[in-house]
Amino acid sequence: MRRKLANLCLAAATALSPAAAAAESLVFGTGNVVIHPINERIMTPWAKQINATSDGAVEIAVRHGQMLVNGGNYVDRVQDDVVQIAFGMLVFDPGRFPRSLVSTVPFIEGSAEASSLAFCRLYEAGAFDAELANFKPLFFVPFPQSSAHLNGGPLTSMSDLEGKKIMVGSPTASQIVSAFGGTPLSIILPEQYQALQRSTADGNFMTYTAFPAFNLQEVTTDHLRVPLGGATGMVFMDRARFEALPEEAKAVLESNSGCDKTREVGAEVDDWEAESLAFVAEQDGHTINEIDPAEFEAMRAELGEEIFASFAERAPEGEALLAQWRQAMEDARREIGEIGEIE
Repeated sequence: MRRKLANLCLAAATALSPAAAAAESLVFGTGNVVIHPINERIMTPWAKQINATSDGAVEIAVRHGQMLVNGGNYVDRVQDDVVQIAFGMLVFDPGRFPRSLVSTVPFIEGSAEASSLAFCRLYEAGAFDAELANFKPLFFVPFPQSSAHLNGGPLTSMSDLEGKKIMVGSPTASQIVSAFGGTPLSIILPEQYQALQRSTADGNFMTYTAFPAFNLQEVTTDHLRVPLGGATGMVFMDRARFEALPEEAKAVLESNSGCDKTREVGAEVDDWEAESLAFVAEQDGHTINEIDPAEFEAMRAELGEEIFASFAERAPEGEALLAQWRQAMEDARREIGEIGEIE
């Protein structure tokens, strides 16, 4: 009897000890199909790293697909606690995140790694507090500058967009298409293959990262590399939900988050973009051109100020933010060695 009581006491003590406490379980909705490269390269490894090193403090259950989360509802899903962590592109909710769309402004050159560093540092400096105050970004996911693509080309100059229907993902991209005599279309990425296949659209502005995942190489032929604006996504929680977590769980998430993680993700996206570009270049019947430097400088001089002014009008205190962004990009590019010191 004495031994039985001792065993019961030991079991009770073990059950109440911190080591035996149940892990904080968080559902992470990626909003992408399981085999999407962004899951294989970024989302799933991040969750696995946390689960492997949390020592039982937190367990992330990854849920792919669009049953729980998609590009249109990712904020609501987090705020309603349907999922506790989600990934979403800020450009998909421009009314909610107008200042965060500064990374979509074109003609500001730089890699995804540079963009990741610039964006995260502006976030830490409070540049996006007004629209991100209720959220806890764990890390940002930058995408490189988009290029122009046509189905049935040719595409050697931006003037080749005249009369074409071009799918875009931001107001600034729409301005560029219109300036060159094209018609901008707002068609979400998962539907762009069909639009190109049926000639509902003639082309798009898109990063090369999207091509292998959505088979866009099958419905495009000609490509022009020109910095037409990037985009930024984030993996995040509701701030109140994050603050309610046990201290051990918060510490684990914090140690796998922030600007260092964001920069690491940016470098991975750059590798992904380079591999995707090489993949497209290997396809039969594809032509990839670089915009003529003189044409690019003329375009930036003639169109840039109009686009910069339009962004400044749409975003609160947009003019000052744009100046901050350009400086942050320059500083980031210099830090990672994309440009040298200015003499």
